Amino acid sequence: MASSKLIDYFQPNKKLIRDLTDKYKRSVEVQEALALKIAELEAGQSRYKGNAYTSYANAVVAIEQKYNATADWGVVLTGNIIDLRAAFIIGNGLKVRPTVNKRQSKKELEWAEDFLAYNKLDRELIVELGKEAEIEGKIAIKLDMEDAKGWRDYEKMVSIRFISWTDIKYLIEPAPGDYMNYEKLSWKTSTKTIADKTVVLEGGSLEAPYFVYNKFGGRLYDPNQAQPKIMKCLTQIDDIDKALRDWREINNLFAAPVPDAECETDDAATQMSERTKDFNFKIKKMLIHAGSKFSFKSPSMEGTDSLEKEIIMKMKIISGTTAIPIHFLGLLDLLKNRATGDNTREMVNAGTSKERIIWIGTYAEVLEKAMTLWNNAVNKKKSDQRKLDPEKVRVDIPVYTTEQWEHVEKVLLPMNLSDRLSIEYLLSQIPDLDVDEELERQEKKEETDAERLKAENQTLKDEAAMAKAVTDEEEFNT
Repeated sequence: MASSKLIDYFQPNKKLIRDLTDKYKRSVEVQEALALKIAELEAGQSRYKGNAYTSYANAVVAIEQKYNATADWGVVLTGNIIDLRAAFIIGNGLKVRPTVNKRQSKKELEWAEDFLAYNKLDRELIVELGKEAEIEGKIAIKLDMEDAKGWRDYEKMVSIRFISWTDIKYLIEPAPGDYMNYEKLSWKTSTKTIADKTVVLEGGSLEAPYFVYNKFGGRLYDPNQAQPKIMKCLTQIDDIDKALRDWREINNLFAAPVPDAECETDDAATQMSERTKDFNFKIKKMLIHAGSKFSFKSPSMEGTDSLEKEIIMKMKIISGTTAIPIHFLGLLDLLKNRATGDNTREMVNAGTSKERIIWIGTYAEVLEKAMTLWNNAVNKKKSDQRKLDPEKVRVDIPVYTTEQWEHVEKVLLPMNLSDRLSIEYLLSQIPDLDVDEELERQEKKEETDAERLKAENQTLKDEAAMAKAVTDEEEFNT
């Protein structure tokens, strides 16, 4: 009877049973999927990898920590490489040159020089921005008008400020359908710890006229994808530090030899052990056994050769990746001769040319947008004579190479002396030389020389006329 009632009870609940069964099956499937995922993660963690920094965010944080000497590994090399690359790329400074006659672009040149001076771009800031770009692999600069009373003759001036991706994780928004037209830079509200205090960074955005953005790595079509040059060899930098640490541990354990006393009998060994207590030097370790012999024992250090070879090999990889010559990383013995040194200088120029060209474009955009802000804020009328024209100036970062000077000396100069090349072109090939200014100086010198020769000729004529007059007077008196 009871069994019959139980069957009757479950008959109308077949749907409930099916639902419970389905839920159980789904639960089992989820558990199996989670188990497979965990197994994959564990396998991935144990798998050997040649690159430990596959995430841009993690790499930038690691680079910043290494540069600020707060990381466990890679502090020395990371700091040196970033500072050297910034100096190699833009250490010769920023130059603003005219695109037309210098007289026609006089006010643009003067304003540009004042703009650079006001923002310290003619001093330390230009290298500091280069350093920041080497850490983050991209650069964002904010432009704004600010009061400048008391600075030269200006009431207002355009200021620039570096925007750190590390701080605010900004996002670049390009125009629809045009990934190269950066329309907006925006960031969300976040927090930052400064001096053990949590500071709230309010979210915000900047429109295109008020910021300049460029990146030094990643794919062209993705504005937010970037890559610091040093990111590609961070793993090797860590490995060098770890190899050096291994070497230090080996030396700490085995570099000092251990005294060895070999005695013929156990009693002699016991006596030797007692007598060594009165030695006038400290013994950390000592082996005493039968045989009556005394020597120093130390393990073979041949294994350290492998560590040295690993360090040197990875130094070479880092040098090739970052375009920093190997002797700049401390391995001076690998610089064989002068010819090798000349070749490494060419390697530096070639390895930093891409970044230098990007910086030229970046500062050209900064100057153009700064002039536009100035025109809009100061010159309300289009007919105002003080209106600046960005097209009349250009930006340059001078580079000096041995090949340039040899080409000028051995090719261009002989052609100029044989009247087959103009002096204007010859001067234009000399690095960091203002051709118009030099030609103007030469013209003034020639005018001065001509006037001096004319004066000297007149003096000679006057002296000759005076001498003739004296001679005529003497003949007359005679």
